[in-house]
Amino acid sequence: MKVVILGKASSVRIKNKNYRPFYNGESLMDIHIKKLINVLQPDDIYLSCEDETFRSVAQNWKINFILRDERYTRLTTSNVDVVHYVCKDVPGNGDILWTTPVEPLFDEYTNVLECWERIDKTKHDSLNVVYPQKRFILDQNYNPIGFGFGHWHKYSQDIPPIYQVSWSTAILSRACIEKVSYMIGARPFWYDCYSTVVDIDTEDDWEIAQLLYSKKIKEGYTNGNHRNL
Repeated sequence: MKVVILGKASSVRIKNKNYRPFYNGESLMDIHIKKLINVLQPDDIYLSCEDETFRSVAQNWKINFILRDERYTRLTTSNVDVVHYVCKDVPGNGDILWTTPVEPLFDEYTNVLECWERIDKTKHDSLNVVYPQKRFILDQNYNPIGFGFGHWHKYSQDIPPIYQVSWSTAILSRACIEKVSYMIGARPFWYDCYSTVVDIDTEDDWEIAQLLYSKKIKEGYTNGNHRNL
């Protein structure tokens, strides 16, 4: 198993998102790498970034650094091109864990890897994390999804779940990568994660994630509240 951390420096909405201090002097990237080296060997982890400046981050944690051409960090570049470009610099033919540091509350890598080992590879070519959500949601025509208006109104816990896809964690076989060149395979296994999710995309997300992360650290938080192993 190899790990690719997609850690570009040129964040659009939050400047230097992956590398600016997040908690106790550590960046999102530092926190993310620490979680990964708890379950995998540093030699098998590759940080992909277009800025040579951040090679020092990889060196500090004794992981590998892949200098990515700036063209493959642009929003206008297709996922197909990015996946193929980054993958060619990762040696071997084994599976790849693709990951980003933007969900700092997620820490289920042990469970994810164990789950990947157990699932039937003839049925699934990838593993993708999703967050089940039970919310009072309306469709584009303002019709309720999974519940109704009136005396048949359901409690939130009785609403069928919808699922938020996490783009921060996925495992794909090399064959799957060659075939689909995407973060979700043709036959994915959906890993239900029930922990709190904050996908940092705005400054508000950043502040919320900081508050929750700080609170959980102070409470001695360990994640792994998973149900489909």
